[in-house]
Amino acid sequence: MALLMATIGIGLPAYNHIAVKKEEERFFQLLKNDIYFAQTEAYRTGVSVSVMFRGAGRYDILQDQYNIISSRPFPKSIVWKSTGNLTAVSYLSNGSVVASGTLVFATSTGDKTIVVHLGKGRVVFSG
Repeated sequence: MALLMATIGIGLPAYNHIAVKKEEERFFQLLKNDIYFAQTEAYRTGVSVSVMFRGAGRYDILQDQYNIISSRPFPKSIVWKSTGNLTAVSYLSNGSVVASGTLVFATSTGDKTIVVHLGKGRVVFSG
């Protein structure tokens, strides 16, 4: 019985760490897909579309800054930091980005940065 308890005591924290890391990876993949969706949707509809980050632990995909297309919560282990100079990734009707800059997120393994470049709106995830 003691051996079983020791195995569970060691294995459970390791499993939790892996589960949190996988959840974060899924979140950032979904975020990347949502940013690409916003660009495609802006080009397709001819209306500006933004991915706006909220301090309440979520981000919204907005059409014309007012109509919410979708809203997604952050996992508990991820926090959007206001140290970056963007609060949204916004695209004009021609698919080009409105403003360049960085978004910074605190994760369980350190900070993750998203860099948005001017022009065609290339987005680079790092960290």
